[in-house]
Amino acid sequence: MPAAFSSLPAMAAERFDVLVEDGVTIAAYELREGSANTPVLIWGHANGFGAGSYLPFLQRLATRFRVFAYDARGQGGSSIPPAPYTTTIRFDRFARDLEAVVYRVQARAPKAPLYYGGHSFSAAAMFHLGGNFGFAPWRAVTTFDATLRPSDRDDLKQISKARSTPLAEMTLRRRRYFDTPAAYAAAMARPKAFGYFAPEMLEALCQATLRPRRDGGEGYELSCPPEIEAATYNSVAATTAPYEGLRDFPVPAHLIAADPADPKSNWIAEVQSDVARHLPDARVTTMTGAGHLMPFERPGECAEIVLAMLAKAPPP
Repeated sequence: MPAAFSSLPAMAAERFDVLVEDGVTIAAYELREGSANTPVLIWGHANGFGAGSYLPFLQRLATRFRVFAYDARGQGGSSIPPAPYTTTIRFDRFARDLEAVVYRVQARAPKAPLYYGGHSFSAAAMFHLGGNFGFAPWRAVTTFDATLRPSDRDDLKQISKARSTPLAEMTLRRRRYFDTPAAYAAAMARPKAFGYFAPEMLEALCQATLRPRRDGGEGYELSCPPEIEAATYNSVAATTAPYEGLRDFPVPAHLIAADPADPKSNWIAEVQSDVARHLPDARVTTMTGAGHLMPFERPGECAEIVLAMLAKAPPP
């Protein structure tokens, strides 16, 4: 069997594992850069990407934060939950996994103020944890296109559900195996894939999302199996609970929305203003000319937005 895979390399981050529900092991990481005397930031990744895909971005954040990140269940270096995925890959589980990671982080940095930054479905899980489960230890949060399915707008409610299912079906047809990392990098660099990413982010993505095959065969495989990625997409379509709990989310939130007019954007960008209206203390910034994967397109600008939380957060 190949050695355990981590989406963040050991030279860049220290790994620690967190045992959660369903017997799943969550791979969590602390960046080696930065100071132990700074506020803590926990970062959540988008579906299929893993924490390591954001390494250059996270290193920018480490100039002023003590940065932690983790791989969602079934993705990156975390273990795959048991079937049925309709039970073990859903927002309740994502939320509780984050809670378990937070407790471990607090044990490592017991006196540090805590902040959150996250992208896509992980950001939605964070809102679910705070709004519906009452666990929000953050001083402030910043999210990028948090993927919450609306319950009070029939147009977007139907669009979001209709598009999630075809996306999951398309994901199941993704190529799973590659002969070499170079072949994978070439596929990811195509214009219709991720060729528009900042070069350092594309390189990090390729390193974080490909691992040696675990079945003993020659070559490499995706570190997030297509069936896990598809089940995660389906979890968005399956519930509006994270959205419905927003009114009880107690922490200041800055929502970064993709540009709805950008061809790389989707219905999620349109939801962000609705999310903000439901939150007690929130504001929205639209990143003009950027799509849903904006931290990969414009990592420097996105990092500055996250770092700005330190100046705007209320006193403890």
